Amino acid sequence: MRHLILMLMCCAMSCTFLAAQKHDYVWRHGNGDHAQGNYVFTINFKQFPPLIEPTESKSNFDNSGINIADNEGSTTFFSDGCSLFIRSGDIMPGGEVINPGPVFNAYCKKGYPYPLFHGMFVLPRTDSLYEVFHQRQGVSPLIDCQYPDLLHTQVDMKANGGEGAVTTANEQFFSGCLQTLSANRHANGRDWWLLVANNQADVFFRFLLTTEGIKGPWEQAIANPAKEITHNPGWSDFSPNGEMYSICGAEGMAVYNFDRCSGLLSNTRFIPNLSQESAYLSAVFSPNNRFIYASLSWVNRIDQFDLTAPNLASSRKTIAVWDSTYDEFHTPIVFAYLQHGPDGKIYAWSGTRYMHVIDDPDKAGPDCRFRQKAIILPSNTFGANFYYPHYRLGPLDNSSCDTLGLNNLPHAEYRYDLADSTQALALQFTDVSWYEPDHWHWDFGDPASGSSNSSMEQNPVHTFSMSGIYTVCLIASNQYAADTICKQVKVGISSAYTLPALPQAQVYPNPVADALKVRLPAMLPGHALRFALTDALGRTVRELALTDFETEVDVAGLPKGMYFWRVTVGCEVLQAGKAVKM
Repeated sequence: MRHLILMLMCCAMSCTFLAAQKHDYVWRHGNGDHAQGNYVFTINFKQFPPLIEPTESKSNFDNSGINIADNEGSTTFFSDGCSLFIRSGDIMPGGEVINPGPVFNAYCKKGYPYPLFHGMFVLPRTDSLYEVFHQRQGVSPLIDCQYPDLLHTQVDMKANGGEGAVTTANEQFFSGCLQTLSANRHANGRDWWLLVANNQADVFFRFLLTTEGIKGPWEQAIANPAKEITHNPGWSDFSPNGEMYSICGAEGMAVYNFDRCSGLLSNTRFIPNLSQESAYLSAVFSPNNRFIYASLSWVNRIDQFDLTAPNLASSRKTIAVWDSTYDEFHTPIVFAYLQHGPDGKIYAWSGTRYMHVIDDPDKAGPDCRFRQKAIILPSNTFGANFYYPHYRLGPLDNSSCDTLGLNNLPHAEYRYDLADSTQALALQFTDVSWYEPDHWHWDFGDPASGSSNSSMEQNPVHTFSMSGIYTVCLIASNQYAADTICKQVKVGISSAYTLPALPQAQVYPNPVADALKVRLPAMLPGHALRFALTDALGRTVRELALTDFETEVDVAGLPKGMYFWRVTVGCEVLQAGKAVKM
C-alpha cells in the first residue's frame, strides 16, 4: 500500500508540474488605435500553422507585453506592460498599474506601451499562482543604469471567479545596474532559476523561484564581454535544453554553459561584432540546441553559429540579408527581434506588417530555409511578447538535483511542410514533441504506400500514394511513458503552396443580411486568393480578390436563399462552404 501511495503522489506531482505547459501558445501584438489603421491581433499556436486573427483591444502591444495561456493553449491573462487584463480584456482586479514611476507616467498615462523590450515574463509557481516578473526602466543619467529594478506581481487564477486577480503587485526584489532578466527550469523540473547580469561589472545575480517564493540573490563573478553601453538592455536567453545561456551587447554576443542544478555559468565564449556600427539585437537557440541565431541591427543581417564548432565565432554563416524592400509607409522591412515558436520555427519581427520565418532552424546554413516576408500581419508591429521561457523543459533525469520524483512523460506533437515545392505529395514531418521522447513511431494512414506507411525516424519524409486527406499519427515515447497524436493532413495541394500557410477562412455572419465578411488567419505573399459566391443554380453572383485579413462582400441586392462560397488559388479550391441570405 505504501508503494501505491507513493506512486500516486508522484503521478499527481508529474501532472501538476509537467502538464501540457502551453503558456506561450498565444502571442498578442499590435496597436489598438483603429482610427490610424492599427489593429491588435493574436497569433495562436493551438493549430499548426498558427491562426492569426484581429481582436478587439484599445491597448498597445508594440513593446513590453505578455499573453499567458493555460495548459491547453487558451489565453488566461495578458499585459501591455502598463496593466494586467483578464481574458475578456477587462483590467484584472489589482492589476491597474504595473511598473509605477516616472516612465509609467510618461508613457502609459499617454496611451503608449511600456518602453522596454524583453521586459516582462510569467512563471507558474503552483497550479493556480503565477509570478509576473517585470523590469522597471529608470531615469538614471548613466546609460548603463537604465534598467535598475526587478519587480514581481503575483496572480491567483482561482480568484475573481476563476478569471484571476492580483494578490501582490509591483514588489521589488532587487535593484542595480542590470541587463535583462531571464528564466530557466531548475533540474528538479519544478522550480525556476532567474538570472540577470550586472551591466557595470563581471557579475551575474541568480535567484530561485520555488513554491514558497523567491530565494536569493546569489552572486557569481564571471566575465561578461557583452556588457551593454547602448540603449538596448542586453538581450538574454536560455537554450531549449536549459544547458546554455546567451547575452547580447554592443560589443558582441557571449555564450555560456549553464548548470541547472547550481545555477552557475561556465565556459565563456564570445562572438565579437564585425564592426563598431552594428550590434546583435537579439538571439535564440535552435530547437535541437546545436545552433544559435542572432539578428544584427543596422547591418540588417541574421547570422547562424554552430555551438559544436571548436571556434564559435568562426562558425558564422549568414543566412539572411535584407533585400532592400520597403513597406507602403517606406519603412524598411528589415530584421529586428527573433522569437522561438511552439511549432519549432523561429520568427523574426521586422517593425512592419511583415514577419520573416526560419522553417528548419535545426539545419545548417541555407538548409535552415529562411523565408523573407513570409507572413503578412493585420497591422504594423515592432513586435511584442518577445521573451518566453522554455516552459516545456522537464527535470534533468538522474541528476543530483532530480529529487522530486518527477519524470519526463512525453507529450507528442508534430508539424508538416512540403518537402519539395515541386513534389506536392511529399511531406516533411517534423517532431516538436517535448519532455524528452527518444523513440518515435509514425503511421501515415497511407496503406497503399506499402512498407513506407510507417517510420521510426524522428523527422521523416513521406511521399503519399495519391492526393487526399490522411490521418497521420505519431507515437512519441521514452522509458517512462508514450503519447499519441493524430491529425488530418491534406495532401496534394498545388505545388505553388507551402502547406503550413494554407488559410482557413471564416465566412460570417450566417445567415447574412447585407454584408458577408471573409476573414483569413494569414495572407500569403505572392499568391492570389479569390472568393466566389454562387447561387443554387451554380451561377457566380459575386467574385473578388481577397486582399486583406478581412474582406467584405456586398450581398444586399441578392435574393433570399442558399448560396455556396469557395476560396481558390488558380484552379485549386482551398475551402468551400454555404451561406444563407435572409
